Amino acid sequence: MLRPVCIAGLLLLSLCAPRPLCATPSPDKLKVAYVFNFLKFITWPDETALSAPLQLCLVNTNDSLLQAFAELDGQQVNGRAIRIKSLSKTTEVSECHVYYLRQGGAPVALKNLVETNPKLLTIGDAENFVSSGGMIGLIEEGNRMQFDINLTLLEQVEFRLSAQLLKLARNTRTNQ
Repeated sequence: MLRPVCIAGLLLLSLCAPRPLCATPSPDKLKVAYVFNFLKFITWPDETALSAPLQLCLVNTNDSLLQAFAELDGQQVNGRAIRIKSLSKTTEVSECHVYYLRQGGAPVALKNLVETNPKLLTIGDAENFVSSGGMIGLIEEGNRMQFDINLTLLEQVEFRLSAQLLKLARNTRTNQ
């Protein structure tokens, strides 16, 4: 008789034990969520390719980031399926719509990359990504994820951004 009472007591204790309401996502999963939301609020300059899949190319990935981005593969954004592609070279961008550069990789001449591929949206998480010529830079500050936008560059290549996205940016760079 004592045994069922002990089991019931343990079950009650396990229900009352403190635990987090929800697990904190990893920084890589947060970055993927931000990128997905960026894609929702940005319109490409070439409206004719609206039904074609959106190629999101990753450069300098590690297993964790690649696994996090894999969850986006096949997802729909603004009527377009997202396709994830990991690049071994930074020069293989001809079929990419979005270029995500993880920090710590080989230096990339972002300004040259943007000039030679004007319809390529560049997103990265290096500390000075936007000031180095990137379009959207993710920044980890403490336990928060924020982002900067190079509005001048985005407007030069005729990307249109939602006003809501601009309001959420930490900094909006309007000069080069």
